[in-house]
Amino acid sequence: MAASASPLSEPDPTRIRTVRLPARLRVRLLGALATVLALLAGLLPFAPPAHAAGPGYPFPLPDFSHPASPHAPLFHDRGDTLIPLLVVYATFNDLTNVTEADIEAKYFPLFTFGNVADYYLQHDLGVLVPAIESFGDADNGVVVVDLGASGPGIAMDPAQRRRRMIDLADPFVDFARYDTDRDGTVEDTELGVATIFTSRPGTDNCGQTREVAAGGKLDGKTIGFRTADSGTATNRITLAHELGHQLYDLYDHYGFGVGSWDLAGPTCAGGELWYEPNQWTKMHLGGQKPVVVTADRYVTVSDLSIATTYLIYDPERGTEDYFLIEARTPRAGTYDQSVPDSGVVVFRIDERNVRSTQEHVRGVELMRPDGVRTPGCVDEDVDGRTDEDPVDSIDNDGDGRVDEDPAETSVACDGGSDIDAWDPSDSRTPQRTMDRPWADGTPAKVAVRAIGKPFFAGGPADTWWSQVYLDVRGPGVLVDPADARGNAPRPTLTMGTPTDLSFTVRNTGEETDTFDFTELVPSTWTATTQRMTLAAGQQATATIKVTVPAGERVGQHSLFARGTSTTDTDIRTDYQFLVDVRKRPLDISYTGDASVDHSDPAALSAVVRDGITGTPVAGRQVDFTVAGQTLTATTGADGVARATWLADRAPGDYPVLARTPADGLYEAAATDTTLTVERENLTFTVTGLVQAAGTGAKLTLQATQEADGYPADLSRAGAHLSLSPTLTSGSRSYDVVFDAAGRAEVSLTAAPADIWALRADLTGAYFTGPPVDAELVLFNPAGRVSGTGRGDDRAGTDLRMTSSIRYQGGVPSGSVRVDRAAQRFDVDTVTWLVVVGDRAVFQATGRFGGSPATLRATLFDGGNPGKGHDTFSLRITGTGTPYESGVVTLDNGNLGVQ
Repeated sequence: MAASASPLSEPDPTRIRTVRLPARLRVRLLGALATVLALLAGLLPFAPPAHAAGPGYPFPLPDFSHPASPHAPLFHDRGDTLIPLLVVYATFNDLTNVTEADIEAKYFPLFTFGNVADYYLQHDLGVLVPAIESFGDADNGVVVVDLGASGPGIAMDPAQRRRRMIDLADPFVDFARYDTDRDGTVEDTELGVATIFTSRPGTDNCGQTREVAAGGKLDGKTIGFRTADSGTATNRITLAHELGHQLYDLYDHYGFGVGSWDLAGPTCAGGELWYEPNQWTKMHLGGQKPVVVTADRYVTVSDLSIATTYLIYDPERGTEDYFLIEARTPRAGTYDQSVPDSGVVVFRIDERNVRSTQEHVRGVELMRPDGVRTPGCVDEDVDGRTDEDPVDSIDNDGDGRVDEDPAETSVACDGGSDIDAWDPSDSRTPQRTMDRPWADGTPAKVAVRAIGKPFFAGGPADTWWSQVYLDVRGPGVLVDPADARGNAPRPTLTMGTPTDLSFTVRNTGEETDTFDFTELVPSTWTATTQRMTLAAGQQATATIKVTVPAGERVGQHSLFARGTSTTDTDIRTDYQFLVDVRKRPLDISYTGDASVDHSDPAALSAVVRDGITGTPVAGRQVDFTVAGQTLTATTGADGVARATWLADRAPGDYPVLARTPADGLYEAAATDTTLTVERENLTFTVTGLVQAAGTGAKLTLQATQEADGYPADLSRAGAHLSLSPTLTSGSRSYDVVFDAAGRAEVSLTAAPADIWALRADLTGAYFTGPPVDAELVLFNPAGRVSGTGRGDDRAGTDLRMTSSIRYQGGVPSGSVRVDRAAQRFDVDTVTWLVVVGDRAVFQATGRFGGSPATLRATLFDGGNPGKGHDTFSLRITGTGTPYESGVVTLDNGNLGVQ
């Protein structure tokens, strides 16, 4: 809004077009209509029901644009008549002016987005063509004139300035040619005229449409037209708005709070804005007729340029009151790019008051979802008073609100908000029913219900789709399966299982009626029917069981929730939605072995149950895959499938997959687990533990696996032997592999005579078993011991040993006697004798104190004399507590080791 001193100011505050910008502008791209139609073609297997007109609706239906009785002489559709438009641009010699081409681009040409002529053409408001003129770029409709200095030019009375501009343009325009009715006057009906001048910085950015001051005739004609006056800083929708005043006597509705939803709303603002005329304006000026709904039904509305809009009214009430329903959304690159919200837009019309001068008496009013009336320009709370609730933190007018209607320092009109449209998917506008009264408070008896989105909404992302149920006079039935946000349901149906589908129903007629509710399903499906008797306006919930047979196509299907009157089957409503059909789920659980020994059979098993009922399913194929090998089995009556897998793989963890494939009724199901192959149990023995050292000395190992009936390959087993010496130094180790018979030999040729501590462990990945710990005796057949020695043992008891041992034919022989106090050890058999240098160890069996016992003696020949140099130690076992002599140093005698 320019300052009050601007020549573009409107003296009537109810006509001020300053816009309060909406809080949010959401931008979307224009959708491809072909894609939408293809989508619809693929998903509409049933035709929607037809309805006869409700009682009381006349035929033919009224023309709500009432061209025979327009609201003003100019306020009517001008059809396809070409409307010549003359644009006179005034420059100032002290301001920065624009070019003739710049001015032309604001108004022309057709079919180029973003100018006045194209805006009018796209909305059927008339075909604006450039007036014939000879200035500059001749016949482009623009004449440039010079008004000298801006100060005097703008200070001039606006009507006189406009006259001066027209006079200066006269040499380039033949006004006589536009007096088409030959009455001597060029009028608004014959020539569109816009006057525009160079704006001063920061101002002159609005517009006004006023008369041209009287003056002499031009080309012999009286100037009887007004001009749509503006500045170069004025945005283009305001140019279109002002031209609407001149051509059609468009009445300003911004005091009605129509916001950025109509050309008659506020338009002056910084920057370019575009929003289409609402359906009421299009109907009266553009000949775009809404569909007059005469029977209750669902309709789909979208923001596509070819989309249908709808009108509902009560024929008993008459044609002065009605609602208009359309869908709008901000979309970049279109003439709705600046609307403040997306969704269904509803206007309530009171034709008696469309030119009301009171902001609270509204002939065209936006019905917001929250029920709050949009603010007026000066009557912000729309109560018929102005400035009655100033900013003082007090509820001066007693309406429960504070400071909502203060005095204006500068008038600002509401530009709309992002909660103006009906979109229940927006949590701020959850309302789904528009059942407002007529403007005078009388119940309307018509309504917009079940506001939401059709099942295909969300396809092409750049198209806004809404679906509403229009409740008019006469019988009707509403079925509404949508959720609380208005979204069409998308249930999943399982083959063979009845599924309850519930939806809201309502008798939208004026009398009690009985209805059958069901689902329209494919011929092989079944759906129950629920019959209800509902009073007028009564709402209830219908629940239908739908069963999908086995073998149905998996995926998306289209169904209809249907309500039909039993009184008149032509009274019915269908609501289309999508369902997803799936096969019955299966649960499969692995119940077989978790581990198995190598080479043994593993018992594989799995139980298959119906995923819904939990009952076992017989006759199902189950494939067990273990380590790349697949075994197939079939479930029995208990739902269990069994197979056997021979664990011939190396020990380790192997994945097991149990899978049952899909068929006509059931989905595939699978489960996985791990089967551990353990090492096979194996024992082995070592023989040859006492033998002569040297060439030919060897140990023999013999492996034996458990007798489980599933022998493994013993050649996969091995052993590691460790030898630790007693009399010599240097340990030894050997690794061997068993043959298929489980036999292995270890050559000991290089091992010296000694008493070796032997440890044999199984090796290889396939077997497990206990180690073998043994004593290996490698003796020198030439070794011998002899002599007697005496001394005290560790307990201080006198101990005497006499020995004489040698090998004869590889077999030790000789005698040994041990005396300890009163105890005596008598040898029966010498087991072995090992001599290494000056040390010897022998082992013998006999009796000690009368009991069987084993003697092991260790001797050291320290040279002569034996006393004080030779030593021996004894260990006697088998008599209870072993006897340990400790090292006995001779105090008498001599021991010989050779």
